[in-house]
Amino acid sequence: MKLEELTKKLIEFKSTRENPDELKNIVDFVDGYLGDGFVKERFEKNGKHSLVVLSSSERHSKIMFVGHLDVVEAEEIQFHPIIEGDRLFGRGALDMKGPDAVMIQLFRDLKDKKLPISLMLTTDEEVGSKDGVEYLLKEEGFSADFAIIPDGGENFDLIIKGKGVLHLHITALGASTHGSRPWEGVNALDKLINFYEELKKDFPQEPCGDPIHWHNTLNLGIMKGGQAANIVPDKAEMDLDIRFVEPWTVSKMHTYILEKAKGNVKVELISYGEVVSTPKDHPMVVKFKKATEDVLKREVNFAVEHGATDGRFFSEKGIPTIITYPVGGNIHAKDEWVSIHSLYQLYDIFRKFLEYAL
Repeated sequence: MKLEELTKKLIEFKSTRENPDELKNIVDFVDGYLGDGFVKERFEKNGKHSLVVLSSSERHSKIMFVGHLDVVEAEEIQFHPIIEGDRLFGRGALDMKGPDAVMIQLFRDLKDKKLPISLMLTTDEEVGSKDGVEYLLKEEGFSADFAIIPDGGENFDLIIKGKGVLHLHITALGASTHGSRPWEGVNALDKLINFYEELKKDFPQEPCGDPIHWHNTLNLGIMKGGQAANIVPDKAEMDLDIRFVEPWTVSKMHTYILEKAKGNVKVELISYGEVVSTPKDHPMVVKFKKATEDVLKREVNFAVEHGATDGRFFSEKGIPTIITYPVGGNIHAKDEWVSIHSLYQLYDIFRKFLEYAL
């Protein structure tokens, strides 16, 4: 099957969190399309389905390709893909059913070669990957010497660094009284605001002078508290999104926040992810860059990622990772698209990389 036709078929599955049956159906389809000749393991956790394809019963491989088959919600028309010239439009065309099609076809074509590679496909990346990649690596014991995730970057940029993340829920308690006599109470919102303002001083402010903004960031996403203007609030809450770069780690950043909060507010860790950092001179990175440049016949750039990717779970296990994308645009938007030509280029890059690496 041509890559554009396989991509269209994948897009037609409404594989969103609102459609658990479709999460299973798309994995069933991929399982059937790959056929025999592999060791295939199926998993289901909390309604999220995953498929891991291996060349043997060994759960460790030299190279692991990683993708997600779920997409964010969209209008009905976006699940009816169309082609206009070199562009294939549809929900998930770039994020990431087009790249998925490349990996699926690659494995189908290489099934008889018994290479030490594996393919991990999940259906919960858009909701945090807790029941997909995180579960498979931490609880099922899958691992690799090197991971490839075609889910980031622009125009084949090679992402080897990604920020770590902490999502925190902060609670402040006070003492309620009438708004006309605030000295008789303790305003929980004031405590929360004071904590946030003090915390903010330790993060670079914009404009920062760094064109790629490779520094720690702090975002106040939600703040709530109080019942009425004439009541001093006795409870207030806020949610923070903290992104950080090396040498910070989840443990260091969490400990730092707890120290800042001591005696003033309560800190609850909601979710986290470690920094992704793979050296430019890692042998696999060098070979992947050469393969990419050989196929594209041009130099490619290294890049960084500010948002969280599944690479954070591999980083946590010490597995070097590279992330790259074909050409496309409008992710999570109405006119999401991928270049058909670039899908074939991505396929050729993967084939050439395997020649160099194995």
